[in-house]
Amino acid sequence: MADKDAKDKAKPDAENTPAEGAKKGLPIKTIAIVAALLVVEAVVVVGVVTLAGSPAQVQGGQVDLAPVDEGETVGEVLIVKDKFPNHSTGRVWLWDIELQVQIKEKNRDFIEQLLDERGAEIKTGVSRIIRNAHQTQLQEPNLETLSRQFLRYLRDVAGTDADGEERIINVLLPQLVGFPADF
Repeated sequence: MADKDAKDKAKPDAENTPAEGAKKGLPIKTIAIVAALLVVEAVVVVGVVTLAGSPAQVQGGQVDLAPVDEGETVGEVLIVKDKFPNHSTGRVWLWDIELQVQIKEKNRDFIEQLLDERGAEIKTGVSRIIRNAHQTQLQEPNLETLSRQFLRYLRDVAGTDADGEERIINVLLPQLVGFPADF
């Protein structure tokens, strides 16, 4: 009987072991359901797109442009491209600046002649504005304060044209980069 008990212990019971077929096979039913849902979804999407139709035809039309007076077009003139120091924080900062102005083309000759005759004076005025500016003004995201100061200064220098309009339309600062100079 001892042999029989040893054999029974060596053989595991069929009831206690997990079913071997359940672990080995793929869930075919689930895969079939997911595949059927994907096919139905694709059919619905294609059907909706087909029923929506194609976009309307685009037709171009003639655009009538008003004649442009060459003197009224806006151009740009470089005023200053240089480096200027600023000591407002107690440290020496050099500010690399490019200053341009927007003008009407009819005023281009006057502005270029003004730059030839009074270029050093204008450069000194720009330098004075940079030297007196506070560090926060020099680092403003849109440079509103400096642009306003440059515009006021340059309009005072350039004056108005024969029609009574300001010769300087706007001031542009495409480059204003500061770096410490005392390192």
